[in-house]
Amino acid sequence: MKHFALLFFAAITLNTSAEDNPWISLFDGKSLTGWQATSEANWRVEDGAIVVDAGKKGFLLHEDAYFNYELQIDFKAAPGTNSGVFLSTQPSPKKLTEDCYELNIAPPDNPFPTGSLVARKKVEGVGESEEWRTYQIRVEGAHVAVSLAGEQILDYQGEAPSTGNRIGLQLNEGRVAFRNIRIRRL
Repeated sequence: MKHFALLFFAAITLNTSAEDNPWISLFDGKSLTGWQATSEANWRVEDGAIVVDAGKKGFLLHEDAYFNYELQIDFKAAPGTNSGVFLSTQPSPKKLTEDCYELNIAPPDNPFPTGSLVARKKVEGVGESEEWRTYQIRVEGAHVAVSLAGEQILDYQGEAPSTGNRIGLQLNEGRVAFRNIRIRRL
């Protein structure tokens, strides 16, 4: 009977899909609860969004660890802004090709413009916008797929998964805002 129970539990676990896992909000729209800054920057909440536009380059890291997941996040960046969403990151990544996936938010003339994975894969033609846009991201091992406003713009397959497990919002330069940050485990 004990073996049957273990087999039953294993079968249920193997048949679990992303649709069975609930979406979890990482941002309540009112506070930075659950987030921690890695540098002195003016991270704050304005009009239901996390906003930053000055201070030392760094991250706002979420406290929870994630390995295989889907992430949805709205972002709005002023022209010329260089920012990003760090996926499966170490708190202080040393090697962008091992310690994280840096999903860039940057101008078209940047070596890795918006939608690109810095130091991994460049995306062309997305351009800048001062409007709210939505990234839909899927990270599964060494595979990262990204859609922007419902259109797939990146499909990257690495050799090994990132060594990190955190979600980070980046301040590099310029003003950027993030809202509607939701995640679900795969």
